[in-house]
Formats: sequence, structure tokens, C-alpha cells
Amino acid sequence: MRWSFLLLFPLAACGGAQATVEGTAGEIAWGETQSVFVGARYVVISATELDCLDIDWISRNYDEGVKPTDLNVSTLQFTFASGDSVQEGKFPVAQGGQVQATIVNVSGDVFHEFNATTGTLVVDTVEEEGTATGTFDGVAFDDGTLSGSFTAEFCVNLKP
Repeated sequence: MRWSFLLLFPLAACGGAQATVEGTAGEIAWGETQSVFVGARYVVISATELDCLDIDWISRNYDEGVKPTDLNVSTLQFTFASGDSVQEGKFPVAQGGQVQATIVNVSGDVFHEFNATTGTLVVDTVEEEGTATGTFDGVAFDDGTLSGSFTAEFCVNLKP
């Protein structure tokens, strides 16, 4: 009995990661989010089910026309331009700004990257190697706008 409790506890601890994303952008009709991670300078919200081991390819910049992963993925990532961690506070989202938002969509051999032009990211809490919570609003891309909230679990596989 004691062993089954110990095996279930880590699963329960990770069950709090979730995000709500409203809107359509990056050729994706966002709906139910499958995975949400925070680590290094990133908050990654995925419409595709991923685990922490699957996201070591996340980067600040992607090579044009070169798929960053062989996985079929659709992610929204917020990237802090400086430092090596996500910070608490309210930040404008802009290409070349303090926080950038990017949608990465890989399907088979097709890779698309969409960069936000405006918006706001609010990070309410960040626990060291723990969860991060926050909201984003009016994150505008050429083909739509996203808003929502997140509770992200820490992922050691995200590198600055």
C-alpha cells in the first residue's frame, strides 16, 4: 500500500499544469492545451501533448526553413530576451522586445514560425524550479490574436 502511494504522489504533483488559450493564430485554432512548461527564459504552452524530455529543442531563435524537431508540434512560447529565467511582472510583447511570443508549428516536413507584434504578458508567480502562473492578453500575430492564462510546471530540459 505504501509503495502505491509513493508512485502516485509525483503524478499528482505535476497535475496542476494547465493553460487556457483563446483565439486563433499561427494557423492553429487554439483550444484545449495539452502541456505547459516553464524553465530558463521560456514559458511554453503546447497544443500537442509533450513531456519535459520532448522540448529540449526550444530556442530563442529558429533557423529559417529548418525544422527544430522531428515531432509534430504546435507551441506558443514566451521568451525573455535577457537573463536566464522567467521573471515576475508585467511585460509588453514585441519582436526584439523584453519578451517575445512565437508560435512554432511543425507538421511532417512543414515548419512555420509566427512572431507576435504586440501584446502583454503578466507573470504573477515564479517558484524556483517550481510552477509559474500568469496571463497574456492581446498577443497579436499577422493572422490572429491570443489571450489566456497558464500554470506551468518546471522543466529542466529548457535551456537558456
